[in-house]
Amino acid sequence: MGNEFDRYRHQHDKGVGTKISWLLNFPKFWNSPLSKEVIRILGPEKGENVLDIGAGMGPATVEAASRGAHVVAVDPSRFMRAVLGFRRQFQKNPGLITVEAGVAEKIPLSKGSTDVVYAVNAVHHWVDLEASIEEIVRVTSSQGRVLLVDEDFTNPDHPQHEKHHDHEEEMTKVDVDAIRDIFERLGLEATGEKVLLTGLPVKMIKANVR
Repeated sequence: MGNEFDRYRHQHDKGVGTKISWLLNFPKFWNSPLSKEVIRILGPEKGENVLDIGAGMGPATVEAASRGAHVVAVDPSRFMRAVLGFRRQFQKNPGLITVEAGVAEKIPLSKGSTDVVYAVNAVHHWVDLEASIEEIVRVTSSQGRVLLVDEDFTNPDHPQHEKHHDHEEEMTKVDVDAIRDIFERLGLEATGEKVLLTGLPVKMIKANVR
């Protein structure tokens, strides 16, 4: 059965093989130190509205909710949403987490409704980068803040460089300068840089409403 969001997904992200890969990488998807670091940097507060784009199994979602934030976790995969829906039931405040079908190019939220937006290892999955950023800007509130982080497998210092160094060739290139420029063109203050987070080389874009 087809997925309504298939047109927003690379071929690499479709099929049984993809789900097998997810299961083989279950520990990383379930408990990601990088996701926890992203939440630490953003510091979502109790009562804030948070959006997790490409939430997957929800390591960042549950971390943000543990701080009292209301989190909408968006993912195009039924499988990932089912896992996160199951995980949600065992959280201290499951009512703080809402799991929704969606993609960065088509976020199921209203204009200006979100205080904090982030994506961890998701940008390279976005088929239409400009449309995705336009959607992020649309849903971000007047005091909102955005953080996009992708592991930089092109960096030889990344422990999985040899295995994944060419993954952007079959997906979307994460160019921090180009993404920063799109945010700025749409009226946000933004920076793009390559840094180390939790010991891993990453590509990081921060944006704030002016």
